[in-house]
Amino acid sequence: MPIDIQDKKIDKIFKKIKIKKKFTTQVKIFVKKNFSLHDNVLGVHFRGSTYKTARRHSYPSTISEMIKNIDQLIEKYKYNKIFLVTEEQKYLNELKKKYKEKLIYYPSYRMTKIDSFKIYPRINHRFELGKESIIEMLILSKCNGITYVKSNIVSAAKKFSNKKQNDHEIFFGYNSRNIYISRWKWYLKYYLPFIFGKIKRIKKYN
Repeated sequence: MPIDIQDKKIDKIFKKIKIKKKFTTQVKIFVKKNFSLHDNVLGVHFRGSTYKTARRHSYPSTISEMIKNIDQLIEKYKYNKIFLVTEEQKYLNELKKKYKEKLIYYPSYRMTKIDSFKIYPRINHRFELGKESIIEMLILSKCNGITYVKSNIVSAAKKFSNKKQNDHEIFFGYNSRNIYISRWKWYLKYYLPFIFGKIKRIKKYN
C-alpha cells in the first residue's frame, strides 16, 4: 500500500471526506445499544481471505495467535468487551465460542469458503460490502483500543476517532513478492509449520 491514510501529507484531502448521515446514524444506534460509558472496549480487526495470498502484504493472524493476543490485552488493559471486525464466518464462530457475551459485532456479510468478491449473493452486494466496511470502521473509531495487522480500515478508524485509543498492532512478517509463491506461502506455514516455519508474532505494540 503506497499510501497510508494516516500520512499527514493527505490530511487536507482526508478532511474533505464526509460520511453520509444514514451511515453515521446506524453507527450511533449500534454504539448506543452495545456500548456503555463504563465499558472498556477492545476493537479487533481480524482479516483473512485475500490477506493470506496478497503478495508482499503482512501475513494475517491465525485464530490461535489472535486469541492469545486478545487474552493478553484483556489481562493487561482490563477490556470487558470485544468488538470484532472480520470478513470470515469461521473467525467469528471461533471467537464467539471463546468470548461468548463479551463479543459484539455488526451483522455484515461474511464469507464461508468462497471469497466475498467472487460471488454476488445479494442485491447491490459490492455496494453493501463497502457500506458495511465504513460502518465497522466508524464503530472501531469508538473503541478504547484496537488490535490489528496494519490496514487502511484501521488507519481510517484512527483518523475518524475523537478519543485517544490504545494501539495494539501485531505483525507476523511479510508474504512473498512473487505472485505465485504468495498464493501458497501462508497456507504452507499454517499447515506445515515444521518445514516452513510457524506463523507467529514478530512484534507487538502495547
